[in-house]
Amino acid sequence: MKSGLAAMIYAARALQDCGAPIDGRIGLVFVPDEETAGPRGSRYLAERGLLGAQNAIGMLTPEPTGGVVWNANRGAITLRVTVKGKPAHVGRQHEGLNAFDRMLEVAQGLTSLKTEVEQRSTAFRLASDAARRSILMLGGRTEGGTNFNIVPDRCSFTIDRRLNPEEDFDHEKQRLFAVLEQARGHGIDLEIETLQEGRSCGVAEDDPVASALARSIAKVIGRPPQFELCPGLLEIRFYAERGIPAFAYGPGLLTVSHGPNEFVPIDRIVQCAQVYALTAAELLAPVITSA
Repeated sequence: MKSGLAAMIYAARALQDCGAPIDGRIGLVFVPDEETAGPRGSRYLAERGLLGAQNAIGMLTPEPTGGVVWNANRGAITLRVTVKGKPAHVGRQHEGLNAFDRMLEVAQGLTSLKTEVEQRSTAFRLASDAARRSILMLGGRTEGGTNFNIVPDRCSFTIDRRLNPEEDFDHEKQRLFAVLEQARGHGIDLEIETLQEGRSCGVAEDDPVASALARSIAKVIGRPPQFELCPGLLEIRFYAERGIPAFAYGPGLLTVSHGPNEFVPIDRIVQCAQVYALTAAELLAPVITSA
């Protein structure tokens, strides 16, 4: 992301230095917490009416998109479910209550929902048909028990529901929690902790901001970009929820992001700075009227 910040800063400076005629303002917003739903970043600004204020017409974020433009993102509901039991020595397991066994009952109910959910596909572009399916992943992190010969008194697992833009967030959240409440109704003692929530969004490829961005990329790179759905959450959702067309396009490579050997080709930083500057110059060009 540091490479993206550099590209943004140099794009704004280039427009200043060349004296490009601009009818409007360019705002650079540097925020933390993108990976944790933005409580001290974009969500904080949005809740205080500071995000995209003063008639914003578009937003670009320099995510490591690897050459494509992300014009949509999936939503997310991430939960940790802790099932409670009662400990006992294995030789007297009849006196205990096995939290692992009870967790399997909860997971079985969720598996039926998972099968249904993952039959759905988004109309937004993605690299493969399999990647376009909606997601309900169980057990990304699973923990429980204290020793091999003790009936586990607690067992927890995570649920990661990733929603395509066509799905109704509130309805799908209600269905997910309904399965867990049904387990409670069957006598299973469990706690639910919400780790993350974020809504999906999507902006049309023929939106004026998208068209300006595509033209700028074609000028710099030599070919028009592909528009795709980001497989995860994106900051663009905060802007799109407010009717501000928002897109991600940045110099980083998604294939090496979040890894120990991240790198960004220097020429990509320069190219992205050019793209940002050209896009802003086009969108903010003064309208000339004849007398």
